[in-house]
Amino acid sequence: MPRLLIGALLMGGVYLIWYAFSRFGLAAGAAVAVVPLALCMLWFSLRNPAVAMLGMFAVNYYIMVLTRYMHDKPFGVILDALLAFNLLLLLLQSMVGRVEWRRARTGLTLVSAIWLAYCCLELVNPESVSSAGWFMAVRSLAIYFFLTVVLTQITMARYKYLRYMLVLWSLLTLTAVAKALIQKYIGFNAAENYWLFVLGGKTTHIIRTGVRYFSFFSDAANFGASMGLSMVVFSISALYWRNPWMKFYFLLVAALACYGMLISGTRSALAVPFVGYAVFVMLSRNIRMIVAGCVVLVGAFVFLNFTTWGSGNAIVRRARSAFNTQDASFRVRLENQAKLRELMRDKPFGAGLGHGGGKAKTFAPDAPLSQIPTDSWYVMVWVETGVVGILLHIGILLYVLGWGAYQVVFRLRNVQLRGLTAALVCGISGIVVMAYGNEVLGQIPTGVILYMGMGFIFLAPRFDRELAQAAAAPLPDNRVLAARAAAASAFPDDISKTPQP
Repeated sequence: MPRLLIGALLMGGVYLIWYAFSRFGLAAGAAVAVVPLALCMLWFSLRNPAVAMLGMFAVNYYIMVLTRYMHDKPFGVILDALLAFNLLLLLLQSMVGRVEWRRARTGLTLVSAIWLAYCCLELVNPESVSSAGWFMAVRSLAIYFFLTVVLTQITMARYKYLRYMLVLWSLLTLTAVAKALIQKYIGFNAAENYWLFVLGGKTTHIIRTGVRYFSFFSDAANFGASMGLSMVVFSISALYWRNPWMKFYFLLVAALACYGMLISGTRSALAVPFVGYAVFVMLSRNIRMIVAGCVVLVGAFVFLNFTTWGSGNAIVRRARSAFNTQDASFRVRLENQAKLRELMRDKPFGAGLGHGGGKAKTFAPDAPLSQIPTDSWYVMVWVETGVVGILLHIGILLYVLGWGAYQVVFRLRNVQLRGLTAALVCGISGIVVMAYGNEVLGQIPTGVILYMGMGFIFLAPRFDRELAQAAAAPLPDNRVLAARAAAASAFPDDISKTPQP
């Protein structure tokens, strides 16, 4: 009987899909065909919210693809919807079982809540002239940060989810590099050409030094930052992954990410590997590693800053210009910051969220601040939240990195976990420094990647205890394994408090 019922349901589903295609067209047929997949995903997400978080991580990576093809639509709300969906899943879980909300009772949650509260208070900033600007800016500046770190700590509190996230991230990185290679060796598609030659992208991406490739990211700076982050995280993770095939795979991903970073033409992206590897050298506590790392970093710096070797190559020439303090664009940025400094003297709490840089022209087109580009994440935060806000923001970032470094050096006992945590700390450190040169820290998809990485850093002590208990536990007999399997089927392992082997 169950087989007949399943067969009837399948036949009925196929008929509905066929009817929708034939009667209402391609869009309706595709929508009906996706329903079973959506229901399966909902079922798995209800049983294990970590699945929904990984799904959000993947979808977040491709949101900017939609904005390229339909540039006038607010596709950023997709991320809002995904975060709301994950939060709703937890609320539904709390109705039928116990959700360990206390997992998010960490210093990271506290500082993200403080930052969210400060940004909410900016709504009553007397310098602000539009609440619409506040609503647009507070999402990427504070809400995404708070919700992502809280949801990550509650739903992904098992070590295996850190490994799953890294593998998924590596696959996403490969697709980004593949798209950049298509742009370089085959060409841009119609939507990309429209963005370049109609919407004005060519002024910053087709320049005298060559083409800056951007893959499916919002721009080349965002792409270069993400590839630099992937390069650092996967190259360090490869050193600690036990499986030799995975070591090779992660090193390959890191090498391709490095190439993607270079063809993006984003000079400030070089700060990510330079800073990331420097931090790794300091965290390694290995004299040979420290000496070798210093030699490599100093050698790379000398090669790029004090020699002219390889300048015939466009990629090397562009990378070398990152160390040129006499560069015209660098001097313009300094001049703009000097102008902003004069305008910000009487604004200790800033001009209000959404009122800094180019986007301020939408809400305050005649304001002096809207005429000066910020060209930096920190300058943008300073203009919108004031000196009080920028000091608080930088303090939070330094707290997160300092706490992670302390765990890596002094607390974590498991070698592999220590290495993966160090990889995240080093990669985030590189982005934190690079953010001075570009507004990349909170952009899609880089922002969510960083925030989830911070969540995993603060979960590392929990993972360490989990791995220690697993190593100390005796091998269970078949009856115990069967009982644990039955318990796991009844209660998802990330929600239940059932001890794990």
